[in-house]
Amino acid sequence: MNLTQQQSDFVYAVTAQDRNIALIARAGTGKTSTILAAVDALRETSPQLTITVCAYNKAIEVEISAKLKANGHTDWKTTAAQTAHAMGWGLVRFAFRSPDIDKFKVRNIVDAAIKNDKSDAQLRSVLSQYATQVTELVSKAKLAGIGFFDDAPIGSVDVWAQLAEHYDINGLDETDALDLVIRAAQWVYKQSLQQTNVVDFDDMILFPLVKNLRVKFTRDVIFVDEAQDISRARQALVRKFLSPGGQLHIVGDDRQAIYGFSGADANALENMIEQLDAVVLPLTMTWRCPKAVVALAQRIVPDLEAAPDAIAGEVRDVELAAINDIKFVPGNALLCRNTAPLVAAAYGLIRRGIAAKVEGRDIGIGLAKLARRWKVELIEQLLPKLEDYRVGEMQKAAAKGSEAKAQEVSDRVDTLIEICTACQKAGKHGVEDVVAFIADLFGDDIDPKACVTLATYHRSKGREWDHVFLIEHALRCPSKAARQDWQRHQEQNLAYVAITRAKQSLTFIG
Repeated sequence: MNLTQQQSDFVYAVTAQDRNIALIARAGTGKTSTILAAVDALRETSPQLTITVCAYNKAIEVEISAKLKANGHTDWKTTAAQTAHAMGWGLVRFAFRSPDIDKFKVRNIVDAAIKNDKSDAQLRSVLSQYATQVTELVSKAKLAGIGFFDDAPIGSVDVWAQLAEHYDINGLDETDALDLVIRAAQWVYKQSLQQTNVVDFDDMILFPLVKNLRVKFTRDVIFVDEAQDISRARQALVRKFLSPGGQLHIVGDDRQAIYGFSGADANALENMIEQLDAVVLPLTMTWRCPKAVVALAQRIVPDLEAAPDAIAGEVRDVELAAINDIKFVPGNALLCRNTAPLVAAAYGLIRRGIAAKVEGRDIGIGLAKLARRWKVELIEQLLPKLEDYRVGEMQKAAAKGSEAKAQEVSDRVDTLIEICTACQKAGKHGVEDVVAFIADLFGDDIDPKACVTLATYHRSKGREWDHVFLIEHALRCPSKAARQDWQRHQEQNLAYVAITRAKQSLTFIG
């Protein structure tokens, strides 16, 4: 490939310097191609090296693996792409003789303790009242590597309290109640560590660390893709796979860090650069976005620059009421900060005979579960149940100081009500009609050429479309639930991610 000066600088640094490198790659700047060019150069100059590209998720791993093979790197023992979970699972599977994988492991431990009459009465009471908070807190603790890092011992109440505050998991002002929840979470955490015949996905990262599992085949060079979104524990696991004296090169965009709510280290790039004493190099020229979109994105990320031959492109605003006048075609993308407006937009498109799908099969599964929660048969029976549920859950979240949770509940209810309304307009009145509608509307691996794709800003990351439409952007981004500094900063990042999905035009609707 023809490399830019910035790309060439990175490839040269990787091959010629005995240093860890950090590549700060802005949106659409060709970071994957740059990584692959560096791998090609290393294979040519140092064929004896073992190289791994650590991909953020399975889909990216598959994509990079295919490109590595297409470039002639067919021996997985010397050159491979893997996720951190796959790397950890390989160690866990061998050490504990292929344990079962159960994503509900922690919740099952909680439920079993609640039902066990021989358990401590106070523990059962706390777990019964705060099962959801304890389960989430334990998951975040695994991602934070509690019990592995010297500054994060399992028995430290302060460490757990800081974790709960950072993620708004509990938000209780009453110290005694928070202490009870923390003690319960510590107990569940220890039970989970002892249970090695069953693992969840967090354990695939944590167990190799806390159990000190030996890595038999280390790697001379590791590239970490999407480094801005990895947790502290995942960072430690990757370093465990690095050969003594090996190089760890991190690639990411600090302004695309948007998964802090799910356990990613909100300052992952900065922290890793400091820990690795890495040389920092930029990749700022976007090959994706037209000049008009770049100019808008520069209000958030000033160093982003358009390619010399980039088209002018277009950024425009239309009123929400005019959405039905827009001629959407397959290949377009409608994005929103929240899910509910996407459902309304999707149904509007379907009514007009335009094929549309909403990204996120797991979102659909959660909505179907909520629709069946009360075992009623008709939509007219479900709707008042949903409103009661909204009020109760939002009041409970507000009492615990968790505005983020309240916003999440409200969005889920709004989304399901939109679906119920769509079903009724189509002459369908059963709850199972709602479930069927959900199954048909939500999906993964959507073919963008076959329909209009609708996705939340989070779901759109890593994607691109010629024509992108943002629904109610100013109203919903930043989220009203973003109260802490790191949350507000990630809301800015979300806006940057959404804006830079566009290859030709960007339209704000409403």
